[in-house]
Amino acid sequence: MTPSSILSRTHRRAGLWLGLTVIGAALVPDFAYAQSAAPVEGILDWFVGVLQGNVARSLAIIAVCFLGFLFLTGRMAWQGAISIIIGIAIIFGAAELVDAMKSSAGM
Repeated sequence: MTPSSILSRTHRRAGLWLGLTVIGAALVPDFAYAQSAAPVEGILDWFVGVLQGNVARSLAIIAVCFLGFLFLTGRMAWQGAISIIIGIAIIFGAAELVDAMKSSAGM
């Protein structure tokens, strides 16, 4: 057998499996899961609360104090300072940003 015939046979076999998989997926019925998403929503709300709550606020305060110390000692890297400030603004403004995008999309 030549390498090209082995490759051709492999391609045919892969195409057959792909076709059977697509047909099988098309024939599988869609089940209606009438279950609410409350457990998942609860976990996600908790996670957002952690990311935007007291822990994040404390870390942001520490970061700003660190920037103040760097500025005081003359070792301020402005690129890093601007990155930290923009990061804090995005973290605490994320909910408003998403709500604004959602309302502009008409959802």
